[in-house]
Parts: sequence; structure tokens; C-alpha cells
Amino acid sequence: MRSKSTTIEGPVFRLIVEEVNEIDRAGSVLLYLASVYLQVRGSSRMHLVRRSRVPGSAADLERDARLGRIDVGRLIDAPAA
Repeated sequence: MRSKSTTIEGPVFRLIVEEVNEIDRAGSVLLYLASVYLQVRGSSRMHLVRRSRVPGSAADLERDARLGRIDVGRLIDAPAA
């Protein structure tokens, strides 16, 4: 199982894009999961923002985060569930 993590730093927050991938010997995808987490500075709590099981979607999630397509301000102000 391979795992990759990318961190995008902001002034008040940190976005973490995690990708987990497992392929069998024949090259078929057994498991794929891409997740985006939001962490507010000064807190150790991480909030799940988006999750996808479509292979290769971690690059799309990372691009959306870098281009500002994920509205972090609304996520920070959202009440805890």
C-alpha cells in the first residue's frame, strides 16, 4: 500500500491532501482513496473537507485547494457537528 501526503500552508489554516493507493501484481487497483483535511492553526483537530474514490483524483483535489475552489473561510466558521 502506498500513501502520499501533500500539505498546503495558508496564513490561518493548513490543508492536507492524502492519497492511499494499493495495486495488485496484475496492475489492477484494489484500493484508492483521496482525502482533503483542514487544520486551523493552533489546533490539532483535522476536519474532513472532501473525499473521493476515483483513481487519480488527489491531483484534482490538490489543484482545487491551490486555486481557491475550496472556500476555507466558510469551513473555518462552520459550527462543529
